[in-house]
Amino acid sequence: MTRPADNDPRDLSRADMALFAHELRGALTVIAGYSALLRHGLDEQEVAAALEGIDRAIARADALCGDALAGRTPSPSQAQVRETVDLRELVSQAAADQRSATGREITLRFDAAPGLAVIGDEQALARVLANLIGNAAKYSPPGTPVDVVVDAREQPFLGATAIIEICDRGPGIPPAQRELAFEPFERLDSGEETPGTGLGLAVVRNVVLAHDGRVKLLDRVGGGTVARVELPAETRVE
Repeated sequence: MTRPADNDPRDLSRADMALFAHELRGALTVIAGYSALLRHGLDEQEVAAALEGIDRAIARADALCGDALAGRTPSPSQAQVRETVDLRELVSQAAADQRSATGREITLRFDAAPGLAVIGDEQALARVLANLIGNAAKYSPPGTPVDVVVDAREQPFLGATAIIEICDRGPGIPPAQRELAFEPFERLDSGEETPGTGLGLAVVRNVVLAHDGRVKLLDRVGGGTVARVELPAETRVE
């Protein structure tokens, strides 16, 4: 029997394959959302935006398939692609995609100056935002928005840092359970009314750590949860 080569797909664990399936399902949900929109009377600009969203989701799915076929784990130890990623554009696109996928109101606020960027894998970072915004929409009460805030600041010992906060108005997460939430297959809600596999936050943590960043779950003032992502910023923060 021939021994599998390094990075052979046969080396991927069942947990890895479950992570890939979870992310592929997320991309398909975005495509389904935009497809549903296209069945309604949209103007030319709205049709173009929907088609661009479908193209992004296809690219995301294709990148995932490429990683799986190459035997690359969805839990990388470092960013597999190093490119300049414009955070305003990335967050805006992720919000648009999740509006179509979830049907929820998603508000955006950019407190950072234009030009804020990070170095890393754009497709992987898009998966981080898709999971966090999708989770916030899932656990928010009907009719309430998901708020996304992008900021940047100089932090002691860390330097220029890009900060993305995704805020929901859901039930919140007790402090003692927040680290557990990032473990694969862990779901903190006991009911079956909220669908999910407990894999999204595991993907988020792995990708953020691979970009030398940090992610944490905090209380939102007034109730709910804030998912806070911190990444080294390429541009200097004033």
